[in-house]
Amino acid sequence: MSAYSDEARIDREIQVLFRRLPIAVGHASELARPGDFITHDASGVPLLVVRRDDGGVDAFVNVCRHRGTRVEPAPRGNKRAFSCPYHGWTYGKRGQLVTIPHERGFACVDKTTRGLVRVAAGEAAGLVFVTPSPLSPDEDAALDARAWLGPLAADLEGFGVASSVSYAPRSVERALSWKLAIDIFLETYHLRPTHKETIYPMFFDNLGLVDRSGPHLRNVFPKRTIKELAHVPESTWTLRAHANVLFHLFPNTLVLVQPDHAAVLHVWPNGAGRATVTSYLLVPEPPDSEKARGYWDANAAVLYGATDEDFAMGESIQRGVASGANREVVFGAFEHALAHFHGTIAERTRDA
Repeated sequence: MSAYSDEARIDREIQVLFRRLPIAVGHASELARPGDFITHDASGVPLLVVRRDDGGVDAFVNVCRHRGTRVEPAPRGNKRAFSCPYHGWTYGKRGQLVTIPHERGFACVDKTTRGLVRVAAGEAAGLVFVTPSPLSPDEDAALDARAWLGPLAADLEGFGVASSVSYAPRSVERALSWKLAIDIFLETYHLRPTHKETIYPMFFDNLGLVDRSGPHLRNVFPKRTIKELAHVPESTWTLRAHANVLFHLFPNTLVLVQPDHAAVLHVWPNGAGRATVTSYLLVPEPPDSEKARGYWDANAAVLYGATDEDFAMGESIQRGVASGANREVVFGAFEHALAHFHGTIAERTRDA
């Protein structure tokens, strides 16, 4: 049970998994135009991610090189330059130090070496990835996110994740380990008791397929309507119409593909017993009418209602961890995706 409660263990996971691996921090639609930016703090490193004029993305530690103030306080926006609110040191979109007020007082400062500190950044399948560890000036800041995702990148693109736009974002903090928050989504054993009155009637009891792809997972959760395909030509079959496809992008991102949209959840550790979950829908285009907004709002309500049921169970488990009743966790044969997830964590942290 220490996997869910030991502070030193969680700290190591943060230092290894959330500092040295590519981590998804948002969707490309949040950075649609040159100069669009988002700030991100959930990894534990304050980040500033900016869309370049050439269409690429850059990411920096959101810390002024003068006295260490947070340079950009806004969560998102569009700017041509970023000015520190403390003393006004100003940086360009590429992170270069442009202006030092009263520069004569800093005669020994070489502006070419005092730009914002870079971290590696890249995109794949519409998701923006960073590796939050600061880079030295001679290190390559280009992150091959497509190589990190492997064949799952093409899968996600095929489901329209890259061409969609973010909608109805939400951030909640819950009293459970970040690993418990991921565990919940990797099996369907809990569907009938936990979601009996909500989403369970659409699905089978404890039925799902799991496919490993490097450290990641692809899960297929068939709906009861899939039985109808036995009576129609195979050429008309559409997986997403009769199953939810869930991608676990190691370590902390979940992409849930549904019939006409997708949803993304990022789980961030806040110490051993708390986690922040940031989530949003991915819809085909920005809704431009009350009818469209009402439709997507209803879908968001279903998603967030179901995940709230899940997280309530996770918080119950976290309280059980603290009781000392169990010394270990039991995973059944149909919970092997959880074993893969925890095994990968152990392997990555041990090797590091």
